[in-house]
Amino acid sequence: MPNAVRYTIEVAPSASADFRFVHLTDTHIMAGGRWRPRAGDFEFDTEASLRRVIETVRALDPVPAFAVFGGDLASPDLLDRGRALTAEEYEPSYRLLAEIVAGLPCPAHFLVGNHDHRVAFNRVLRPKAPAPDAPQYYSFDHARYHFVVLDSQEPGQAAGLLDATQLRWLRTDLAEHARQPTLVFVHHHPWPLGLEWIDSMSLRNGDALMAALGEHPDVRWVICGHVHLDQASQRGRLTMLTTPSTCIQLSKVTQAPKMLPGPPAFRIVDVAGEQLSTRVIHLHGAAGRDV
Repeated sequence: MPNAVRYTIEVAPSASADFRFVHLTDTHIMAGGRWRPRAGDFEFDTEASLRRVIETVRALDPVPAFAVFGGDLASPDLLDRGRALTAEEYEPSYRLLAEIVAGLPCPAHFLVGNHDHRVAFNRVLRPKAPAPDAPQYYSFDHARYHFVVLDSQEPGQAAGLLDATQLRWLRTDLAEHARQPTLVFVHHHPWPLGLEWIDSMSLRNGDALMAALGEHPDVRWVICGHVHLDQASQRGRLTMLTTPSTCIQLSKVTQAPKMLPGPPAFRIVDVAGEQLSTRVIHLHGAAGRDV
């Protein structure tokens, strides 16, 4: 059976809602290949692991209202590290991702990460993007809660960055939704985890992001991907949560790079009126239908 890590807080009493959503991240779909990580002596089928996670999400009761995919959606670049892949070479992986995600019982929202290709992503998953390489940041509401999706990709870099234009947009968006309980999604982690090699690939201007969020008392959680492990960090009233990958995980106990062959995992967030509660589900050999 899967293990679950739980974390609960109270939020501002300005919403009355009961729903759940799921956060899946770092799916690293690579059509036609398996991941052979440089920091691990194994190969991994990221497509098969994501299908297991989707099967588990389909078995959840209650059904989630929506899913958020936290970036590093497609990664055919990991099959050919010696060159920069074209949008055309990325597209089959995004099409495969779209086919798998179609099995969800709920709508999906997508972030991009450092391994993603914006042009290919927009062609397949965001055909109405305002420009071929337009960044992917926006917000949406559900049951009186406000959700913000940020784009921390800095092309060609493992670390992340939010440019000045996006930060200005964020401040405007938060001001327009004052007194509305708010959760923020970003691929790269803005605060360090205490693991040196992972923290070298964090959000480079994470302090600027958290300062902007700190100006708005109804922003409670920042949920991240990228690090392939689960951690909770709190400073004042702001909490940063990281979600493990749906495929390969990273070691939590060594400062040296070390990758592990799973287990696949995802995060559930339950909203009950003024309370947010979350747990991470790790699929330790269980079929999704058996969870």
